Amino acid sequence: MKNKAWLVALAVIGVSVSGPMVKWSLACGASPVMVAFGRMLISAAILFIPALHSGELMAVLRAPRRQLLLACAAGLLLAMHYASWMTSMSYASTFVSTALVCTQPLFVAALSGVLLHEPIKREAIPGAVVAVIGAAAIGLLSMNGEHGSLVGDILALVGAMFIAGHWLCGRAARRDLPAIGYMTFVYGVTALCLLAMAPFTGGFAVTIPSLGGILVLALVCTLGGHALMTYLLGFVSADVVSFALLGEPIGAAVWALVLFGEQVTLPLLIGGITVIVGLAMYTYGEMLAARREARK
Repeated sequence: MKNKAWLVALAVIGVSVSGPMVKWSLACGASPVMVAFGRMLISAAILFIPALHSGELMAVLRAPRRQLLLACAAGLLLAMHYASWMTSMSYASTFVSTALVCTQPLFVAALSGVLLHEPIKREAIPGAVVAVIGAAAIGLLSMNGEHGSLVGDILALVGAMFIAGHWLCGRAARRDLPAIGYMTFVYGVTALCLLAMAPFTGGFAVTIPSLGGILVLALVCTLGGHALMTYLLGFVSADVVSFALLGEPIGAAVWALVLFGEQVTLPLLIGGITVIVGLAMYTYGEMLAARREARK
């Protein structure tokens, strides 16, 4: 674990750059959907050769129809996540938007309860309540003009809901599919979905300066962040990864302050920290529940 600790830290730094780089690309004149399209296209293109050479991509393409449909659904939901969350960055601060989109574990729990009949564990309920209180506080503050945006808050939460659906579909689709082949396929589907959405969601606006931000998003955030976290799940526990990812909003706020001088008002900062604390409590509660069930 000690040998992998620096990789976990590196992955957290990678994902925390995502929000600021999205905001940078948008400020340079690119549309949110085209920023996401470029990110996914570059990521899929980089993974394509190793996935094809290793035979992993063909293994995915030869998978049963149900798994392919689930993988396609995962790609579509990922596209909708990026479209809503990246659009939220045009309205809300980087910290608030990132903190709200990180509530996706709560949506995973809610959807699992409805679709899979897996109710939330009682140990995790207090954390979920605290996180919801923090999110509600952010919404109320935004309504009262606390330098926030209710539209941005809602879009970030919608993005959290879509990414939760993405993970649930992915969990079902990836049971016996190789990681690189699966990621290549899903990223490709996501890119195609985003390209189809572009005419209806801001057009094909991309500028030369924005390409730098899009490249960073693909290399640092997707491959150096999320893909690295996926790789690390083979060496460290999912609990470690879950807790580490809670550092993303804080890292995003620091990067936004350094790069753009973006500041967050104290009430919104408290609301965001409340969300993060609630998510930490929720994750810890899930861990306790897992240990309780393992002892049975």
